[in-house]
Amino acid sequence: MKLQPGVGYTFDSSSSGFTLDTTDPFPGVGASAQHPFQVINIVLDSGAWTYQVVPGTMNNEVAQIEEDSVWVYTNRTAGGMPDWPVSVLNFTATKSYIYLRAGVDQTNDAFPGQTDDEDEWPRIISSGTILTDTDDYGYILLAEATEGSGPVCSVVQYVTGSLWADRIKLGTLTAKYYYART
Repeated sequence: MKLQPGVGYTFDSSSSGFTLDTTDPFPGVGASAQHPFQVINIVLDSGAWTYQVVPGTMNNEVAQIEEDSVWVYTNRTAGGMPDWPVSVLNFTATKSYIYLRAGVDQTNDAFPGQTDDEDEWPRIISSGTILTDTDDYGYILLAEATEGSGPVCSVVQYVTGSLWADRIKLGTLTAKYYYART
């Protein structure tokens, strides 16, 4: 019987017998694998919880996040390397909700907004309270952070990919927002 290496396995043979190795020859990065809009690197820094978000898009527009009171793209780089911005979690009691917020451009009725220096652009925000959609803004909950005792903060992730979004407004009803993961 002759064994040959094939797709998905390797083969080793000696006078003592043979071995068939079916472990992944190209393993991923395991638990550290990241996805768009993943909340990462939660750190207690000078009494405030800071966090980062893996870059993601809404309708092919890269989301922004607030860093030091300035809105910056989540996919920022420096010297060709990722330099993702750091933002602060806002808590009420022990909860913080991380949302992707986008608004409708009032001049041309586009959703999400088309100008990256306006509030209607897709932006990641942290809130100590649960936010609800309005006629002007839609909110999708990306993750929820819970502060534990001591310097511990856990995260439950809800969105695991970039998004396509649509806004439908009928008469006097509050606009409805629909999301699909890419």
